[in-house]
Amino acid sequence: MLKKVLSIIVVFELLVVITLLTQYSSEKLDFIHNSSHLNQKDYSKDVSLAKIIQDENIIKKVFASFDYKKYQQSRYMPLASIFPNNPQILTKNIEYKAKTLLGKPYVWGATGPKCFDCSGFTQKVYRSVGINLPRVSRSQAKVGELVRFNELQKGDMVFFDTSHQNQGKVNHVGIYLEDGKFIHASSGNHKVVITSFDKKRFYKNRFLWGRRIIKTSFHSKLHTKLANIVNLKQFPKAIQTQEL
Repeated sequence: MLKKVLSIIVVFELLVVITLLTQYSSEKLDFIHNSSHLNQKDYSKDVSLAKIIQDENIIKKVFASFDYKKYQQSRYMPLASIFPNNPQILTKNIEYKAKTLLGKPYVWGATGPKCFDCSGFTQKVYRSVGINLPRVSRSQAKVGELVRFNELQKGDMVFFDTSHQNQGKVNHVGIYLEDGKFIHASSGNHKVVITSFDKKRFYKNRFLWGRRIIKTSFHSKLHTKLANIVNLKQFPKAIQTQEL
């Protein structure tokens, strides 16, 4: 009889313990749920985003409409386009920035600041005036307006095939200055130098084409439109003529 009573008591106590544990767990679950609960607005945003991601047709349309050439062209928009006479300002600054790097050592694959290869040099110079260029010369050779040798102007990029095979493939780049001279990071001279096409006929013979990044007509039109919106006379003269 005593054993039965003890068994009943033990079972009853176990039931009480189980009930208490269940209630505690439920409260904890409710707390976790409430603390991490998203409001309806956030939830709707997440659901919409998930639907877009899961919709293969939308993803395909996005990739189909992406024009890499237009994207690449859009990357070289100068930051200085709001200033008057900006093509002249930009070319002047390109020349100045390039000449400050004269004598810097040539190292293949280097992008500065202490040493450069040819495309690392051009990328650094143009970036310093707010123009983004691709990293390697063969990619830089696809950016901007194509120009022939007799059309070269200060600030244009000049491209060459300096290989022994001379197959017409770009492997070298520099920046045209004026009077038949260009500045480049030369592997032959082991540093950044200014070279004359007249004195170094090798480069004249290996010249492929030039690329004009600074489009005078485009910037003139842009400046005209901006001038109608903003009166540039309101800006201090120092700002209007400052080098970038």
